[in-house]
Amino acid sequence: MNFLSLIAIGSLSVLSVSALAAGDQKINCKTTSSQTPYYYGWASCFASGKLLQEYVSRSSTQWYTIEETEFDGIDWTTYRCSTTLTQKGYDTHSRESCEYTPKAQITSHLVESHYDRRTDTTYYEAGVIVADFTYSDRDGQVQKVEKWVNGVSTTRGHVDITSRSTVKLRVTDNDGHVTETSMTLSPPMIEQCRRGGMLILCGDDFH
Repeated sequence: MNFLSLIAIGSLSVLSVSALAAGDQKINCKTTSSQTPYYYGWASCFASGKLLQEYVSRSSTQWYTIEETEFDGIDWTTYRCSTTLTQKGYDTHSRESCEYTPKAQITSHLVESHYDRRTDTTYYEAGVIVADFTYSDRDGQVQKVEKWVNGVSTTRGHVDITSRSTVKLRVTDNDGHVTETSMTLSPPMIEQCRRGGMLILCGDDFH
């Protein structure tokens, strides 16, 4: 195996798309409680002179209907009446409400140069890698976005990196919460290829 192949093998991992996300964290959380009533106990009432009774373990309403069907040897008769439940209980529910920090994410990918349909091989350019900046705020709006490449401010949504560089993203939301993240990127030294979802060397020996 020649020296160029050794370099290629060592740099194959560069092809993988990388991402670095920060923020979207809960802060200033508060818990509130509420109570929902339920009713229970013995229910009893008369239907056509017949006493109906039933123990109710839980009902969402105080008004309760008892129904009972009897067979007298010839016909089926249904008795029905309504009454109120006198016992009352409560279910307690807790609810958490939070603010969220804004989300800041830097992703990187290589630049596709061409695709060889005959060999099902995708070729990626050497010497360049692209950094993408994305951001959001789940409970409000992003108010301020700051981006840098090696300390130099930029307003672009993505930048081409042609030498080892550090990219940085800082996001401020409408609540004043700030999220900051950074990533150091190195473009590939040589052309890289992918076939069938796998990284391969680009030389003719591997077609």
